[in-house]
Parts: sequence; structure tokens; C-alpha cells
Amino acid sequence: MYQALYRKYRPKTFDDVVGQDVIVRTLKNAVINDKISHAYLFAGPRGCGKTSIAKIFAKLVNCQNSKDGIPCEICVCCTQNNEQNMDIIEMDAASNNGVDEIREINNKVNLVPSLGKYKVYIIDEVHMLTIGAFNALLKTLEEPPKHAIFILATTDPHKVPVTILSRCQRFDLKKISNDSLFERLKYICDSENVSITDDAISLIARLGDGSLRDAIGILDQVISYTDSQITVDDVHDVNGSVSTENISLLVNYVMDNNLTEIIKKIGEYTNRGKSIIKITEEIILFLRNCILENTTDDYIVDDKNIYREINNKISVSDLLNYINIFNESLLEMKKFSNPRMILELGFIKIVNSKISHLNAKEIPNTLDQNNFNVIEKENKVELTRNDDKFKKNIINNSHSKDVQDFITIRVNNTLSKFSKKDTIDLKNKIDIINDYIMNEIYSSQATMVLDGEIKAVGDNYIIFVYKTEHLANMFNENIKSIETLLYEVFNKKYNIIAVDLNEWNNIKEKFNSKKEKYEFQEELKTVDEIFIKPNKEDNDNMKNLFGDIVEYN
Repeated sequence: MYQALYRKYRPKTFDDVVGQDVIVRTLKNAVINDKISHAYLFAGPRGCGKTSIAKIFAKLVNCQNSKDGIPCEICVCCTQNNEQNMDIIEMDAASNNGVDEIREINNKVNLVPSLGKYKVYIIDEVHMLTIGAFNALLKTLEEPPKHAIFILATTDPHKVPVTILSRCQRFDLKKISNDSLFERLKYICDSENVSITDDAISLIARLGDGSLRDAIGILDQVISYTDSQITVDDVHDVNGSVSTENISLLVNYVMDNNLTEIIKKIGEYTNRGKSIIKITEEIILFLRNCILENTTDDYIVDDKNIYREINNKISVSDLLNYINIFNESLLEMKKFSNPRMILELGFIKIVNSKISHLNAKEIPNTLDQNNFNVIEKENKVELTRNDDKFKKNIINNSHSKDVQDFITIRVNNTLSKFSKKDTIDLKNKIDIINDYIMNEIYSSQATMVLDGEIKAVGDNYIIFVYKTEHLANMFNENIKSIETLLYEVFNKKYNIIAVDLNEWNNIKEKFNSKKEKYEFQEELKTVDEIFIKPNKEDNDNMKNLFGDIVEYN
């Protein structure tokens, strides 16, 4: 029967352990100097060697002829497997986490060892024990018999009670470096006569993310996948990821505002069985490498020219913004059933944000590149024209009294007729706007609405709240077109306004404490009067931009 590589190449001595030199040396010296503690805690991420080190240590302390911390491999304690050795008791706390299992250990702990000097109890995933089980274990750890050693292993040491931690020698195992993973994988491939490129081994080491077990597992899959020499493409096929070149292509499409090709590529990857989550992780890593290549002279990264090409087109601040957007998308994917849509929304958010910040002269070319056909649709031209003028005037008037009064009045009017029921109802319905994300006319407005959160509804007024002032301002720059979208969706005219989270917290505090009285006020000026101030220069610019198709109201 075939034996999985991670089992076949599991470390049998401390010399086989990869990447944990400090801990190995400490444990060796403890045995050599006969300073063995009664309880140890091994904490660290999965696949870093916790259980393997525990088993090696258990064998070493009972070896009858060990020398310099190396078991003899001849005595009866060394030649017996851990499963056969009655002096080494292993328990998986994930499936045996109750009081009864720990009480059974307590009842037998006083029995002397059968062969060796010590009885060693290895409790894996110890953080899974119940509170009652921990309490039962505590008494034994306080006053253990001289022949008993407890080794507790966990990936979550913060879940272990401090009363247990304080009675153990704690060792924190680290993630294994890519170089160490590479060397171990290379050794396994040579031992198994596997033909594989160094680039493929490097990729497997990186995908292992510090876990030797995960890395060997990927290697095992790739070996089964192909009978010829293993290449980087084979690793990507098995892992569900895509190459750096493909990620670079997606990022370049973003630079070109080519949303059509982005959506097409994501669909292609999905049809080929690629993992959207892993692609998103690769995008974040790619953008991070772009930043490091741009800001750190001695940072070693393969294919530097790929990253330099991107850095020539985009600033570090924009790269950081994109990383934040994709990181948020990644978090959403893990609780949403359609990760592809989340990734598409992330790209749409970035592209629409770039388009909204272009000046008037850049807008026609950009929209044409994305096949939006703005000029062919008069209603869409009207939305774009108004939004552009909103953007221009909100910047010039963001601190003006008219703008601040307008925001204050709309907040005041919402809260004067605030309805908790209407707020909850609209919150439950707002997801309908997801259907407009790919809409040629309303995609930008739909993205902005979904980025925010409805906090208050009163009659036909709505307050949206955004995490940053920048996002709130962007929403307010596009009020008129967003109101048009909401009318399209709900068949009701809503008067909307956005504030940032800090401002909302102040408003909420005043409202809840009733420090301020809210009464309905008539809006003295229309949205157009506040944000859109047509003049001859604007009219001429618009005519030059769109030609005679634009009609001025």
C-alpha cells in the first residue's frame, strides 16, 4: 500500500527536524544534562513539527544508550514504534476532550513504565479540552509522579488556561522558512527520483506557507498529476492558482481600465477550476512585491521586470489602496457563497474609482476602452455629465457654507422622521442593488451604495455611513445619479446624504442622548443649485467633450 510522503519522510531523529534548530538544541541538552521537565507545551502553526518533535523526544528520554542527544536505534525502546510502545501514550484532544478521558490518564499515571525510564503522555490539540478536562489535568500537572512526562501540543496556546501554561516549559515553534522547505523538498524529490524544476520546488515551498506537511502534501499531489518533469504550470494546475504572468495581466488590465477583459479572465479561470480565493491571495502578494521592489533596493524577488513595469504605471499609495480592497474582498469571500462575484466587485470598485478621478478630457477615452459606449446612450451621458460637474464643484466647495448646510439639513430631516422599522426594511432590501453591479449605466453608483451602510431612514430620507471621509465625499459627489439608481430600484424618490463614521458617531450620540432637537426643515436650495453651477466655460467644455448630443437643462 502506498504511503503518503509526509508520513514516509516524517522526522525520526532531531537531526531530521527542519527549521527548529533552537528548540531541538534545547531539548537535546535537557536530555544530555538530565534536566528533563515534567511538562512541556509545544505551540506553533500547523505542519511545523510539534507532534514530530514530541515523539522524537519521547523516544530519546527512554533510549537506554543515547549519546549526545541521539537515540541508539538498537535498544528495545528505540526499535518499537510509538504505537506499540506502552510507555508512550498519545491522545488527540480534538476527539477525546472530555473529563472522562483525562480521569483515565490520572488513574493510570502512577503506574510505572514497562520498558523505559519514563511514561510520556502526548496530548495533541490540547486547546480543545473542555474546562472540566483542564481542571482534571491540572491536579496531575501540579504533583506528577517522577516517571511521568506530559507533552502538550497546540496551534492555539491562547486558548489554554494560564494555570496549565504556568506549569509547563513552553516552546513556540516558528513557521519554516522557504529556504529550509526548499532543501527538504529537494531531498525528498532526489530520494524518490522525481524529475522537477527548481522553480516548481520554490513555488511549492512558498505555497506551503511555512508548513512542511502542507508543502509535502502539494508535492505528493503534483507527482500523481504528471508522469513527466514537474513544472511551475503543473503546480498551479494542482493548487488551483495562476502564474505571476497571469496576475500581471490582470493588474495591467486594471491600469488600462479594461473591465471587460478582467471579467472575461476571471470567468476563464473559474471554468478551468481555479480557486478564486487563491487567485485573490496571489494578487495581494503580487501587489506587495511591486511595493517592495519599488521601495527596497536589496529585496530579492524573481521576475523583477514584471513588477517594474507595473511600478512605472502606478504609485505606491494606489498599490496600498488596491491591497486593502482585495484584502477586504478576501475576508468577504470566506463568508460568502460566491467568491467570484466578490473578486469581480473588487475589480469594479478599483476601476470605477480610477474613472471617477479622471479629469474631463480623460473620460471619453477611458470609457471607450471599456466598451461602455457612453456617447451612444443619452441617459448615461447625462449621468456622467452631472457626476463630473458634481466632482468638480464638491472639491471647490467642500468647505463652503452651502454644502455644510445641505448635509446638516438632510441629516436633520432624516432623524426628525427616523423610523427603526423603515431602516431595518431598507437594509434588508438594499442587496437588490447587487443586480446592478454589472449594469452598463449604474455599475459605478451601485458599487458606491454597497460600499456604505444604511444607518437611518426617515420617510423619504436616508443617511449612508462610510468608513472614511474620502468615501463619504465620493458618495456625495454622485448624489444625483445615486438617487436616480434608487428610484430605478425601489420606485421611490429618496433624498440621500453620506457622512463618515466619526461624524456619524457624534450624530448618534447627540440623537440618543436627546441633546439636540431634530425638526424637519425645507431644503432652501436644490442639489443642482449647490453642486452644479453652469457657466459659459462649463457649457463650452461639455460641448467640446460630447458634441451636440448633450442637451443642457
